[in-house]
Amino acid sequence: MVRVSVIMAAWNSELTVADAIESVLAQTLTDWELIVVSDGSTDGTDRTVASYAANDARIKHIRTAGQNGAAASRNLGLREARAPYAAILDSDDVALPTRLERQVELLDGRPEVGATSSQLLEFGRWGGPVLSYWPCDASGIRRRQSKHEMPIPHPSVTFRRSLVLAVGGYDERLKRAEDYGLLLKFSGLPVVLHCSPDPLVMYRTTRPVEYGYVLREGQWAQLARQILAGRDNNHLELRSTTRVLTDIRSTLRWLRRSMRESYRKPRSNG
Repeated sequence: MVRVSVIMAAWNSELTVADAIESVLAQTLTDWELIVVSDGSTDGTDRTVASYAANDARIKHIRTAGQNGAAASRNLGLREARAPYAAILDSDDVALPTRLERQVELLDGRPEVGATSSQLLEFGRWGGPVLSYWPCDASGIRRRQSKHEMPIPHPSVTFRRSLVLAVGGYDERLKRAEDYGLLLKFSGLPVVLHCSPDPLVMYRTTRPVEYGYVLREGQWAQLARQILAGRDNNHLELRSTTRVLTDIRSTLRWLRRSMRESYRKPRSNG
């Protein structure tokens, strides 16, 4: 019996996808399947994934003809999955060995939880790892939702797959912030979002974060809110006044993030 399906969307990830797959192979829980959706990759990603799939029947390699985006890739993986739980792991991240065991155990024991996540160990060419700080109490998670922020970190999330499918999965119209859009749908469900105080995933990031990236993420997140509220006209456009206010909020978020990251020190291994 497969207890958890790991969904990995990959695009031109030849430099990192082997580390991501190796981290799944190293899990203390072994009743998993790994579905890697290569989204029109043109580098050596498919060659690497195929070599792992040939040696482990738990790994399924899916190649798409063209690049369809992260939302479509994850939805394809969710449809192909067989387990009751779906764990997201990006092709440039690394799962710590007990991630799946701990998250499956929590979901088994707490039926009210629709999705569980964890702190992240952020790293990249800039250095690291640095421990993230996400709220773990219910009030803190709700407060982030009320402030139009990600309630829990998506790179380490494991869902009840039936719930994700029930809300329609990731919105494939969203080219960015599709993870935020999905968790936004969960706000209308009678389920609890959970976040562990312990890190279970190493999350590869870029520092300093680009200002333009934060602006685009904010704009797509606002579109996700409009879609959920039924105000989208299928053209995926923001009114000028809405865009200005959205960009102001994103600018403030970028400034806070830049200041916060400049003061955080890499985690010591000693």
